[in-house]
Amino acid sequence: MRHLPLLALLPSLALAQTGAVDRAPAPPRGVTLPPTNAALIDEAPALSLNPAGLGFQDAGQLFYLHERNLESDSVADAVFLGTRLLGLGAGFSLEWIRGENAPDYRKTSFGLSLGPRTLQLGAALHDFSSDDRRIGGLTSWDVGLTARPFRFLSLAAVAKDVNAPEQDGLKLPRRYNFGLGLRPLGERYTLGVDWLFAEGGFREGLATYTLQAEVVRGLRLGGGLSHGFVSGIPLALQVAATVDLGHAGLTYAAGGAGNGLDHVLQLRLSSERYRSVHGGGGVVALVDLDDMLAGGVSPVLSLLGVSEVDPYLRLMKFLDLATRDERLKGVVLKMEGLPGVGWGTAEELRQSLLKLREAGKKVVVVMLSGDDRSYLVASAADSVYALTEASLPINGLAATVTSLGGTMEKLGVHWDVARVGEYKTAMEQFTRSDMSPAVRETLDAYLDAQVAHYEKAVEAGRKLPPQKLRAAWAQGILSSKRAQAAGLLDGVVSATELEARVAEWFPGLRFHPSYSPRDEREDRWGLRRRIAVVPVLGDITGGRSREDPLGFAQLAGAETVVRALQEAQDDPSVVAIVLRVDSGGGDVLASDLMYRAVLEAKKHKPVVASMGDAAASGGYYAAVAADEVLAEPTTLTGSIGVFYPKPALEGLGMKLGVNQETLKRGELADLLEWWKPWTPEQQAAVQTWVDDSYDTFITEVARNRKMDKAKVDAVARGRVWSGTDALARGLVDGLGGLPEAVASARRRAKVPPAEDLDLDVMGDARGFLSGLGGEPGVHALAGLLLPALPERPPEALSVLAREVGLGSPELLRPGLKAMMPFRVRIR
Repeated sequence: MRHLPLLALLPSLALAQTGAVDRAPAPPRGVTLPPTNAALIDEAPALSLNPAGLGFQDAGQLFYLHERNLESDSVADAVFLGTRLLGLGAGFSLEWIRGENAPDYRKTSFGLSLGPRTLQLGAALHDFSSDDRRIGGLTSWDVGLTARPFRFLSLAAVAKDVNAPEQDGLKLPRRYNFGLGLRPLGERYTLGVDWLFAEGGFREGLATYTLQAEVVRGLRLGGGLSHGFVSGIPLALQVAATVDLGHAGLTYAAGGAGNGLDHVLQLRLSSERYRSVHGGGGVVALVDLDDMLAGGVSPVLSLLGVSEVDPYLRLMKFLDLATRDERLKGVVLKMEGLPGVGWGTAEELRQSLLKLREAGKKVVVVMLSGDDRSYLVASAADSVYALTEASLPINGLAATVTSLGGTMEKLGVHWDVARVGEYKTAMEQFTRSDMSPAVRETLDAYLDAQVAHYEKAVEAGRKLPPQKLRAAWAQGILSSKRAQAAGLLDGVVSATELEARVAEWFPGLRFHPSYSPRDEREDRWGLRRRIAVVPVLGDITGGRSREDPLGFAQLAGAETVVRALQEAQDDPSVVAIVLRVDSGGGDVLASDLMYRAVLEAKKHKPVVASMGDAAASGGYYAAVAADEVLAEPTTLTGSIGVFYPKPALEGLGMKLGVNQETLKRGELADLLEWWKPWTPEQQAAVQTWVDDSYDTFITEVARNRKMDKAKVDAVARGRVWSGTDALARGLVDGLGGLPEAVASARRRAKVPPAEDLDLDVMGDARGFLSGLGGEPGVHALAGLLLPALPERPPEALSVLAREVGLGSPELLRPGLKAMMPFRVRIR
């Protein structure tokens, strides 16, 4: 008999679930939801069932529900609002309950949820108002927990009315709900089980079972069943159908326990797009490559340390996701100058377009303007078009080196340099007024390799023989019509007819101008495992990775790279690491710190190095420790060598009336001073130091590449190779870009081919002054950069600064260097 009071409470136990379809409209009953359970719900209506579910919202949601219960002759309406606010899941709702044989009342609720995607903790406050004095003024609290540790499992625990409010003889006892969700076959089919009971009555509880299934894209069916294990609790059934239309959805649910149906109509509006019934027919995306590559934050924010992921790496992630998106059937690529893209990354982009085509996507390129580098990318498309007045300087390749030796002589500045190898021509731009034979030999060999690769790629993609490409070069800057006549284009379009032409190119497909690969709500439990991309971009230096707001310099800081590698190797969700190197090198110590960190990381997880436009000197040194090293055919690779530069400013000082005298104890105490040129003894001492560092460099390369040290020395000595030549000489393991490196890392980590992984950048650059706390190399430039410009300077000014050495602050900072021996522009 002691359980009779509990049995009397059962009509209120199945709050907002299938079992509520035959319950009287009395508190704390709210509007009945379509079939769901405490572990499954993750939208705004979670506020009434399990507030922890609010934490899985990613955008704003509005739900309106209308319920008509013929058995109890009651009507209910509800509005649920939910969103993500300051990293928290937030919800608000109003529910109106009216019945013939029960008091009318209104229920107002507020809720918050916090935590990671795998574990959310939520709380909700419910306030009741009514003309019935027993109900009006009641306030109750709920707390809930949802754990989604795996893709197939969701667990929930909810405590309802934890404060057990009581007023004028009406008491709301504490109630509990334990929920289980299972997805044995992926996201399309979901099973749920709940056990609901009042305090002290675990065995007299109510069991509910839920089945949800997406039968076709955008059409979901659901079913629910509830029953008790004691007499007097009827069996309740509920079925539902949902049609999703992207930002809107409509659900109808009906159920009952034998004496009349309960009808629920639910309307959803959301800023987040759901899988839609009209979204499976295929979409065409417009991708503006230049817009995506521009990136960057304003100079003022950059000075304050605000940053974003490197635009090029972000673009590569976008293209990778687009390749795997089943909805995407076609891509229109707008292309102009491709800012920040060199020949190595251009080849990487070309390969990405080829992968889009291999995945069944039709690719059309529209060029607003473009040179040979842009055309290399475009040649991978199904079709290439240009706007009517496009500028197309597709006229061959040229390598330019700017020398300041004559300027230094006029200024009275003498440069002392200790180096190893005839090809380690670093600082020649300051010591010579012309190109040395070693530089000329290196650049000639690189240009030959680059042209051969370019011609082969264009012939394969455009079926255009090399002689026809060279004939086009001879015309200089091509108009669109002449480029079409030369076979470089499939046609010429005007900007006004572009949309109509898209309909011609992709008949029967839907144009999606704001396409994003993951612009639909992701109904996935748990977290994806990840491959971490650790960038080494720009000159290698100490401290943190950073970029200046003027666009002159990008610095890869050893502190940032080492910390990112440590974080990746310790993170259990990271299965492998890709070291992304696009650097001509820099400080020897910083390069060695990165190299040692890679050695340590690969003891724990596979590490694959991916080289972009350049992986030279210190950049190559950081990469060579990886399990596998990949370069593009045109990557500037190698430059294995070390040098130490020092200016002698005595001549300039004399012209300016400056004199400097030094008192010393020790014959070589002033050998690093920037005033007088080295004596022979000083030169010999520094050369010995440089030789020792070079010996360490080639020793480590020989160990990692499993090559004889003498063989490494033969291809080292500062020589820069193309990726193709580097492969032939054993300096890299294969040719490929970031996608190939990711695929290799995946294989090495033994990840099943069907498993979907995330690609996350760890350790990206911050604003230029983000590391003022004693980091080397920052204070020397801070004074130059503090008067921030409202906008970045023109690209031409940035290019000029890099060519004359102002874009490489690391080059002029004191210390032993492992850097590419020249700044070269190839167009």
